[in-house]
Amino acid sequence: MLFIACPTIGHSGTRNITSETMEIMADTVKSDTFCDIAQDLNRLIHADDYLLLVGGKEKALEILACLGEDAYGIREMPMVRSLLTGKSQAFSPSELKAYRRVRSIQVNNMGIFSYPYFACRFREKEGKLFFEKTAGSQRKSGFLYENTPTTMVFLGGWSVNNDPQTTYDSPNSEAGIIYKIGDGKIIMLFVKANHTFEIYELKKQ
Repeated sequence: MLFIACPTIGHSGTRNITSETMEIMADTVKSDTFCDIAQDLNRLIHADDYLLLVGGKEKALEILACLGEDAYGIREMPMVRSLLTGKSQAFSPSELKAYRRVRSIQVNNMGIFSYPYFACRFREKEGKLFFEKTAGSQRKSGFLYENTPTTMVFLGGWSVNNDPQTTYDSPNSEAGIIYKIGDGKIIMLFVKANHTFEIYELKKQ
């Protein structure tokens, strides 16, 4: 029987983990859960965000593993796990411009909350690639930075509805990692210090 600490449920005790969770833990070991950050990006990234970017997949899998069987949306756990453990593939920044739809998958200690697809776009701004979710009530926008052949770094902010977009240097800052995990499948992973995470799953149409 396997026991792990689950900070997402508000205490440092232990709880019995199901066989499905054991699979998640095993996938954590086998998948490429750590992300190298290019040295020239270090100066741009807030210290509080750095470790969440480097170990984001592993942290997200730990959060997912702590969900109870009665958590909201628990049937979507295999889907979220597959997004987090998909093998990262090399991609070019230019191919991101073909992706026009994005949905949010948010995970916290209450469960898994998936939202419909909304419009988004990648475009050139100030000489850099810029992403923005252009519909829906919760929107992220920000600049993308080349990192490794299989990852890019997102540094931006969040806003609500048609409020002005915010930046990485604002109180609404957001930092994430972009992965290609299959043909036509791109994800952006945002892990928070409060034991929550969000996945942006993108598609072309």
